[in-house]
Amino acid sequence: MALNDKKQTDKNHTFFQSFRHALEGLRTTLADEKNFKRHLVIATFVLLLGFLFGVSKLDWLWLIVVIFLVLIAELWNTAVEYLIDLLVAKHYDPLAKKVKDVSAAIVLVAAFLAAIVGVIIFMPYILNFLNL
Repeated sequence: MALNDKKQTDKNHTFFQSFRHALEGLRTTLADEKNFKRHLVIATFVLLLGFLFGVSKLDWLWLIVVIFLVLIAELWNTAVEYLIDLLVAKHYDPLAKKVKDVSAAIVLVAAFLAAIVGVIIFMPYILNFLNL
């Protein structure tokens, strides 16, 4: 949808139009979704820990991959929630609940993966820091 034309129904015609819409999606998610903000705060903390401990390039790669995986999962979950709300007009529907629950589970699984990778990467640094 064009930023100046809220009634766009055809495809984007330029890369920049598509890019603006993607940025609008990020802005909307940041404005509306507390969990996305929480994930960003946790990601910032993880990145600060990475700098503090001087993790290896390979560790950085894994950290960045799982951080973005969680953010992508949260964006996906948000899109699914909006779509389901649109389709059921915010009336309760048991199948809609299942779809939303599965979508939320995607985020949960991504977050578990990120936590496991974080423990694997940071545990040796933390134990070394604590002289254990």
